[in-house]
Amino acid sequence: MSNITSDNRDNNDNDIEPTVGSKRSWTDVNYKFCNDKEKQVVEEIQTETSWADVDWDSVRESVCIAKSITEKETDMIGEDDKNHHEANAMDYWDKFYKKNQNKFFKDRTYLHLEFPELNPLNITRDETFIFFEDDEEQQNGGSNNNENNLYQDKDDLEKQEKEREKKMANLLSKNVNVKELKDRWIKETDQLVNDDSKKLTVLEIGCGTGATVYPLLKLNPEKYFYVFDFSPHAVNLVKSNSLYNEEKLKAFVCDIATEQIPTSIVKDNSIDMMLMIFVLSAISRDKMHAVATSLFKSLKPGGVLYIRDYGLYDMTQLRFISKKGKKIDENFYLRADGTRTYFFTTQILSEIFEAAGFKTLVSKYDTRELRNRKRMISMYRVWVRGKFMKPLDTENTDNNSKILSLYNEPTTTSLTTTTTTTTTTSTE
Repeated sequence: MSNITSDNRDNNDNDIEPTVGSKRSWTDVNYKFCNDKEKQVVEEIQTETSWADVDWDSVRESVCIAKSITEKETDMIGEDDKNHHEANAMDYWDKFYKKNQNKFFKDRTYLHLEFPELNPLNITRDETFIFFEDDEEQQNGGSNNNENNLYQDKDDLEKQEKEREKKMANLLSKNVNVKELKDRWIKETDQLVNDDSKKLTVLEIGCGTGATVYPLLKLNPEKYFYVFDFSPHAVNLVKSNSLYNEEKLKAFVCDIATEQIPTSIVKDNSIDMMLMIFVLSAISRDKMHAVATSLFKSLKPGGVLYIRDYGLYDMTQLRFISKKGKKIDENFYLRADGTRTYFFTTQILSEIFEAAGFKTLVSKYDTRELRNRKRMISMYRVWVRGKFMKPLDTENTDNNSKILSLYNEPTTTSLTTTTTTTTTTSTE
């Protein structure tokens, strides 16, 4: 996965169209993945790229050939293989983390832009890189890079420096004083920590190595975080981080697909916010309802579950189709390393949680067209984003979470939409 910056993704349409008068036309690589199976296109499309917002209906129309192939796809793995990977799901993820340690996933420093309840300092997209700049410098030193940065060369580092200079120039053009900005954050952080009304409890399901929790812990010093994963090695990596402190963060092992969250650690009706970031997709479809029910028990009335995951017709799904023999079930596939992934529609995502008692606040697609100007090829990234609330307790209001009232969010409106409104950096 390429490390796309927010600046790349906000280029206007004129910047990504072919030169006027050109005889060449854009090639829809979604088709090629299902037909010609070009092997080099992923690597090539990750250079000289631009992002553009598109709505999911446009994606669906553009990949109609892929859609037809998806619906007719019958080349599935055998029942014995299916059962084997279900029974050994934890082992495969544990092997993944033992092999990659904390060098696979880049820190997710964009979630506060998608979910304002995780952004008490009101940090803007332009300001985000300043807030995390020191952390990113440490990562580039080798502590926590993503899959494309495992082996950085001089050109990679030069590109990163150019991106930094571009972002800094953008801030300066808006007359932003970086020192004053940092001083303001220090002052507001002290105020947050000393304000008891803001001290909420957060639970992350499937924490991996901490790529989500550690950036959020820096952004939300007033919140207490519980995190768990079913990979013991991943949890050990979270605990080995120099920032791990059980006064602010508690990590433990739990397989949410097969067991309840231990009440000895997390009591029922005690969590204000829950996070599932690219986690639900790793669980079998027939176990998702039980997972949602278990989460419902731990969440306070009025508490909110936040989800980000893979959407139907994402380019990675089309890659699975081209490889053949990787399909486990409808929209559920087996990776080469033995881990699995599911691709959601917003309808299915809402159905899973509404059946467990949640109310849908948001269930939408975030879709991007990834274009390579040099090769004139295009592909689509599709994600789903959801916010699901446990209904308020009308009889005992003292039990209700304060999360939505603190951030002036709706508590009764049910919203389901298929158009994207996000303008953030949205990589895994």
